[in-house]
Amino acid sequence: MLRFTTVDGQALIFLHIPKTAGTTLNRIIERQYNPLSIFTLDPYRIRATAERFKTLSEERRRRIRVVRGHLYYGLHEFLPQGATYITMLREPVARFLSSYYFILRRPLHPLHRKLKKERLGVEEYLRLIPHRDNFQCRLVAGVENGTSCDDRLLEIAKENLVKSFNVVGICERFEESLLLMAKTFGWELPFYENRKVSKIRPVVEPRLVDLIGARNRLDVELYEFGKKLFAERLCKNEGAMREGLATLRAIPRPGKLKNLCQSSLATGRFLLSKIASAI
Repeated sequence: MLRFTTVDGQALIFLHIPKTAGTTLNRIIERQYNPLSIFTLDPYRIRATAERFKTLSEERRRRIRVVRGHLYYGLHEFLPQGATYITMLREPVARFLSSYYFILRRPLHPLHRKLKKERLGVEEYLRLIPHRDNFQCRLVAGVENGTSCDDRLLEIAKENLVKSFNVVGICERFEESLLLMAKTFGWELPFYENRKVSKIRPVVEPRLVDLIGARNRLDVELYEFGKKLFAERLCKNEGAMREGLATLRAIPRPGKLKNLCQSSLATGRFLLSKIASAI
């Protein structure tokens, strides 16, 4: 178990950009906080929505230590105790393709039937969801779907990363991102495994790669900007990161019985957080 010292009592907002290793990070976050103090936004917009969160009493919002989910920047304004953000950015073309193949594997996803029935390929899917172009930039800028994306949106997203995000992680460098978060927020890091990681990496023709990149130009620029912020933080913590990586990779895999117990506890924490967020 790798342990770091803690920081102040601000709430933590995990702005979970889809397909950026968020499921793995969420399981780790759940081990750090009382599940009753975590507000988990419901991706299906049933009860635990951002709109409902804003209407909770100030007393209840003040007790919340973590807000997490696929959310737009701005919820910190409703946390009287103050808040800081974390997020994980991912190379935009890889994130888009991961999203497409994820839908194909998930029959319960709202778009699964349409993609399968109409046999929509990557290019058709790209045209199907123009409101998701530059989605990382939209989320970080706090601009809902329907608003056109331009360079001003990118500048807002960059400004938010600098002023409000204590850690900007990079999906492709997950371990180092995790260590920065653990060092910043005083997390204990047990052995963990990556969740929802597809072992299939289909080959996509270069023309489509270029097309996806062009349609997500702002995300590409935001990703490059985020990598610079990430590199600066690593440089400032070079010694601690080197030592932390060695320790993290040396954590032994738990035995079958211990792993079963930990999995059961993790499921319980997750469900308790979901239930607490919905009532």
